[in-house]
Amino acid sequence: MAHNNTNTTTTTTSSNARETGILTRWVPARLKHSRPYRWFLRLLRVLQFLSAVISLGIFSSRVVKVIRLVNSIKTRRGINGEMGAVEGILAAAVLYTLIAMAMSFLLKGGGPRWLRWLWVLFDLLFVGAFIAVSVLTSPNGGLAGPKHCYSDRDVANGDNYTGETANRDDESCDLPWGTFVLAIISTVLHAHTAAFHEVRDHAKMHRNNKELEHQRIEQHQRQEMHYANGRSNVV
Repeated sequence: MAHNNTNTTTTTTSSNARETGILTRWVPARLKHSRPYRWFLRLLRVLQFLSAVISLGIFSSRVVKVIRLVNSIKTRRGINGEMGAVEGILAAAVLYTLIAMAMSFLLKGGGPRWLRWLWVLFDLLFVGAFIAVSVLTSPNGGLAGPKHCYSDRDVANGDNYTGETANRDDESCDLPWGTFVLAIISTVLHAHTAAFHEVRDHAKMHRNNKELEHQRIEQHQRQEMHYANGRSNVV
């Protein structure tokens, strides 16, 4: 009995050592080895991708509107560096989440261990990136937020951008609200996928453990039969 307990403990420790994700080892074993847990993690990847795509679409609509209003003088007038930073982060997030989502469905268990730890690193980077997006698009003074709809730098007359007065009440100025909210959601989603990962090869390990246990039982039975036969021969 003690030998079996030792083997079980060794198997559990080895399994935990192979797990990835910052908090995966603290998830109850019954939960992290279940099918709903695996599909929940894949759903998080899908939601990350959708959030990044929608956020990029919303913010790009605002940027395109600003460019159309000001391009008769200077293509980039009205577009500050913070807007470009938000666009770049969102575009990178779309690419990353698309790849991560595809890998989560194509690779069993999320792929090799080094790749899963690489996902953790990227997820943590995007947690920071989306925090930056939420700050830049914040309605409370974010430099790419609703209160900074147009930039009048390098313009002698701040009210004249295209030969006509720009409409500072343009509805596109409210689009960063959507990006701001989705940035917060994306931060939470990437934090979750950095913390919790799918457990790899559990079914195979469970099957191997059952086979080993069955072999030990058979060996024990053979030893008992051999011992019983030996005693009967002696008698």
